[in-house]
Amino acid sequence: MPETTTLFLIDPDPLARRIVGRIADQMNLDFRHYTSAEDFLEAYTRHTPACIVAEFRLLGISGNELQNRLVAEGTSLPIIFVSAFAEIPFAVQAMKQGAITVLEKPVSEQALWDSIQHALAYERRVRRIDAKHAAVGKRLARLTSKERDVFDLLVQGHPNKTIANRLGLSIRTVEARRHHIFRKTGTKSLAQLVRMVVEAERRLGGQ
Repeated sequence: MPETTTLFLIDPDPLARRIVGRIADQMNLDFRHYTSAEDFLEAYTRHTPACIVAEFRLLGISGNELQNRLVAEGTSLPIIFVSAFAEIPFAVQAMKQGAITVLEKPVSEQALWDSIQHALAYERRVRRIDAKHAAVGKRLARLTSKERDVFDLLVQGHPNKTIANRLGLSIRTVEARRHHIFRKTGTKSLAQLVRMVVEAERRLGGQ
């Protein structure tokens, strides 16, 4: 069964709770409400597909501080900020840190709906990328240290003879390890192997 996606609201405002709760119900999302960032951080499990709607001005840990903490922990949950006092410097900082948008209260329910849809689409895309990257990592982890030595030179474009000379191996040994590398990584050619590595590096660079 697919995981249930959760819409987190971090805002002590009762009106925000009613509006976001209604949207969550219409979108068939699990809805969790917290009045502080501390309560959210204590309860949140990082394996849950989700997005956050959060007030900037929170008692204790602020919205920006919460975002900074999640970024530092490598958590890629999309955040939508809402505030009656969305000062421009804070809004700019939030957007630079990857916030989906910053909405000013009173928030249009349609604007909030659209922003949540955007956030959930972004979250699904990130999860697909993370899953692909994890799969590549598992394939590369199957290589022995000796196969990894050959792999590193292969993806740099060196021919078998050069690899053999650099590692002090016979051509036959390099060819055998090359065969094992293709089998363990699920690739059938050097081009596929290089493409797998390039895509993995690109995903890492985009995180």
